[in-house]
Amino acid sequence: MQLLYTWRRLIMITLNWPRVLKLFFLLSLLLCYNEFLVYYFVLIQCSWPSINMEHLDADVSQGSGKPLKALFMADTHLLGPQGHWFDKLRREWQMTRAFQTAMTIHSPEAVFVLGDLFDDGQWSSDEEFKRYINRFYSMFHHSSTTALHAVIGNHDVGFHYMITQHKLDRFQKAFQSPLVKMLRIRENIFVMINSMAFEGDRCIMCDTAKRELEKISISLQCAQEYTTDLKDMQNKKCSAKEYFKYTKPILLQHFPMFRQSDENCSGPDSAPPEEKLKSFRPKLDALSKEASDMLLRELHPRLVISAHTHNFCYRTLQDGTPEWTVPSFSWRNNIKPSFLLVTITNNNYAVSKCYMPREWTVIWTYILGVVCILIWLVLPYRRVWTSYTRKQH
Repeated sequence: MQLLYTWRRLIMITLNWPRVLKLFFLLSLLLCYNEFLVYYFVLIQCSWPSINMEHLDADVSQGSGKPLKALFMADTHLLGPQGHWFDKLRREWQMTRAFQTAMTIHSPEAVFVLGDLFDDGQWSSDEEFKRYINRFYSMFHHSSTTALHAVIGNHDVGFHYMITQHKLDRFQKAFQSPLVKMLRIRENIFVMINSMAFEGDRCIMCDTAKRELEKISISLQCAQEYTTDLKDMQNKKCSAKEYFKYTKPILLQHFPMFRQSDENCSGPDSAPPEEKLKSFRPKLDALSKEASDMLLRELHPRLVISAHTHNFCYRTLQDGTPEWTVPSFSWRNNIKPSFLLVTITNNNYAVSKCYMPREWTVIWTYILGVVCILIWLVLPYRRVWTSYTRKQH
């Protein structure tokens, strides 16, 4: 009889509706924290950097406009039809929550995605590519006050030897991203390039990109002459339509500038030690030295921001120009993903790196949360069973 009574009490505890509701509430709270709130707790620790004298260009007079707030991210690698459904679901949810939380907290005025938006863009049919585009804009939707600009990457259209005009056209149509593009935002100049178009083999795409780069170079020279009040305009190629206030451009590209490896890169989201010593292959892992030198010579950028390696790197190029390589935005490619917040004026800028929640932290939070809930569930059963065993003795 005592055993029957004990089992009856255990069943009553199990079917206790207030207790079931508490269990549901605790599980919902654990889920809500790990899938929503943790992004706010982590990303709110990051803030827009303040402009100081470190990167001031004294040769350019300060503009009248307010600083531009821009977010830079890279290598989202949305999986295609061949990707595992759970991998796709998990990674895309993480990136969506990180991006939307960043939009809510930081409200950037411009977002730049530095290539490899898609993982299988180079293999996709037109119908699959349309689905890719719809997913991308669904995940990374933003308010009308934020402008999103995309740089083309090798996974979007393929490496140089795989590129076709059709692949270029469909990406350009979706993201208004030609081979070379100059973008002016609030007295700031950005030049966005297709890294694969600087192979240097005299292909039609490469020749076109080189001509477009030369046109932008002339436009910048004309703007510089006009801004410095040289009214005689010694460059005869200048025309009235090219007169705008000059500032050194910011160069945006998928491939990093020429470098032999990531050996001199540091930071928690830089390449693992064993990868840092691997030699980079020019035109595949980074731009060739010839292409890098040409870009520096034609544009004289004040800053280069690149991607492609999935790992962070900061370095100074041979002419003194700083280069920031942005790590992948996806936990699939980097266990410590991050993005950049950059405050930009026409003659200065400041950079802040923002880390996203670590996946292992989320996993351990789930494990500890479930263990605590199990202990809470087991304690009443243990008290009833202990009472029963004492009466038996």
